[in-house]
This record gives sequence, C-alpha cells and structure tokens, in this order.
Amino acid sequence: MTFSVVVYDRERKAWGVGVASKFLAVGAVVPWVSKGVGAIATQAFANVNYGRKGLEMLRTLVQRR
Repeated sequence: MTFSVVVYDRERKAWGVGVASKFLAVGAVVPWVSKGVGAIATQAFANVNYGRKGLEMLRTLVQRR
C-alpha cells in the first residue's frame, strides 16, 4: 500500500510531494514536480510514463490560463 500527498504553498508558490510505502526507494518513481507547472504522485508500481504525461497535461492547463 502506498500513501501520497501533494501540497502547494500559495505564499511561497512552492510544491511538495510526500510518499510512504512498503516498497523500497518509492520516492525515486512516485513524485513528479515541474517548476511553474505543479506536482503529481503516481502509485508504487509506477509506470514512469504516467508522471511525464500528467505533467504535460498540467502544463497545458497552466498555459491556457
């Protein structure tokens, strides 16, 4: 089981990702962050394409603003 949290600090305009899991080194594949875009947490059995694709989707939304 994996627990993830993504947070945003409006004052600092900063993102953070926290992950806890029974899987070793989960922090190497679950959190995805991009400056000026946002943050995503995928699952422990992560397909690394999910993080990349998710950030691309967020980037598109940010650019539309």
